[in-house]
Amino acid sequence: MDKQTIRDFVLSEEQDGLNIDEVVQHGCVSGVVSALIYYSDTVKFYDEHEEEIWELLDDHSQNYGCNNVLEFVGGFNGAKHVGDLEQFKNLLAWWSVEETCHHLINEREEAA
Repeated sequence: MDKQTIRDFVLSEEQDGLNIDEVVQHGCVSGVVSALIYYSDTVKFYDEHEEEIWELLDDHSQNYGCNNVLEFVGGFNGAKHVGDLEQFKNLLAWWSVEETCHHLINEREEAA
């Protein structure tokens, strides 16, 4: 079986009742993505999707004119509260889901 992408994860959560508009409006920090509330879950998600997350980070950091990925990540809401690797993985897991939700909304608006 192929590895689940972040998009697959979001679509699966949406089928289970996730409102992706709420994710974009309030962020994962609000607890709206019930599968990604606890560090144990967000770290596992990060570890499973690490390569895809870093590809997204690289693409976005270049699109936003940042000199590198860490400069880009430093601008995230919550970045100032990162004090260890677990918190860093949590931040990136949440960001990747929020960005994927944002992308899905844009795709649907363009198709409509």
